Amino acid sequence: MKNFITIDGKTISSELDDELKDKPELQNFFRDDDKVPLSKLSKYYLNENLNFLCGSGTSVEIGGNTINKGENPFEEIIEELKKIEEPKNFITQLIKYFESKELLEKQFDKINQEYLYYLNNQENTEIANSIKSYLDRALKIFVNKYIPFPNEYVQDKLEIHELFINKIISRKETLNRPRIFTPNYDLAFENACERIGVSYSNGFRGVHMRKFDPDTFHDETYVKQDSQEKGKRISTYLNIYKLHGSISWQYAENINDLYNLKEIQISDTSSKDSFGFDSLMIYPIQTKKSYSLDLPYSELFRNFSKCLTESQNTLVIIGYSFLDEHINDIIRVGLYNPNLSVIVHSYSIIEDSSPSFLKTLKNRSLSDTRIVIFEGALVGDFKNIVKYLIPLNSFLPPKETIIETLKELTK
Repeated sequence: MKNFITIDGKTISSELDDELKDKPELQNFFRDDDKVPLSKLSKYYLNENLNFLCGSGTSVEIGGNTINKGENPFEEIIEELKKIEEPKNFITQLIKYFESKELLEKQFDKINQEYLYYLNNQENTEIANSIKSYLDRALKIFVNKYIPFPNEYVQDKLEIHELFINKIISRKETLNRPRIFTPNYDLAFENACERIGVSYSNGFRGVHMRKFDPDTFHDETYVKQDSQEKGKRISTYLNIYKLHGSISWQYAENINDLYNLKEIQISDTSSKDSFGFDSLMIYPIQTKKSYSLDLPYSELFRNFSKCLTESQNTLVIIGYSFLDEHINDIIRVGLYNPNLSVIVHSYSIIEDSSPSFLKTLKNRSLSDTRIVIFEGALVGDFKNIVKYLIPLNSFLPPKETIIETLKELTK
């Protein structure tokens, strides 16, 4: 199993036999500084600003299914469309898009563009609404097949996410809070924070009626002190930006504010069968540019872009496909900032068939020491990254350790 690490402009080739990847030798592999130069990573994680871009690869541990693999998930819709006698042009186009072998996000993107064409250019609301109904049905299929709900993972599959959160909040109190940017729609990071008692902001304010308010990303939380001095700032706090929306987001026109967006509670007992999809606000669309200038997405992308302009800055990219041009554009512009370092963890070896932007980053890493590239199934795996490659101590002991200690003390 080959892995490559490009750091400080030099590429290191590291190899481990496949049969040893789940054995003690794996830990020794990551402890060997000649194979994995962990000592060189610390400076990046101790920058004033630490940001993470976490893609679908970080949801594999909780049961997230890989998109665009296997059979076409929209066979039922395709069969229904093909039964229509004397189909109009837009029906023929929908069949073409649903049958396409392109990435799922690109299929959604083209259907969405078709919808916008009839809605805005042709001003034919009847056809536009028909296209939108098929798009909504496809979205429901997408959620059912590919997005885990809390009841599927909260009890026994969040260990790595919990460790990830514990590690990234263990930095010095004087440094800025970590920030997680993710195009994922599941609630794994939020659930992990709540399981271990870590406070976070996801852009919503309120308790019973949680309304979107991006100002919450700038709120600070303090603990009152006994003395007359200013309260102590809580450092175990982070921001989570859901760049493409979330299964907990719903459109709510009755709120009547700038965003008309509310967050609903999805408990660990809620199932997909009882979930209401009617007002779901997520957009698995490839370019995102057709709507990303609209609220609330413009606020989230603006925050992402702004965060990459700050000084003493690190962006760690994990499990991201580099297929979203809008996100790529923001990273590209961010690299104009001489104080930004980018660490990329790619599960696959970067080769000719890899996304062009990822290949460019790999090429530039040989001459631009701000760019660090990890490629391969060992150094690109979320579990291994959290356990071995994030050079920060776990702030809190594992939940199991606490429980065992309490059991021993109460005997």
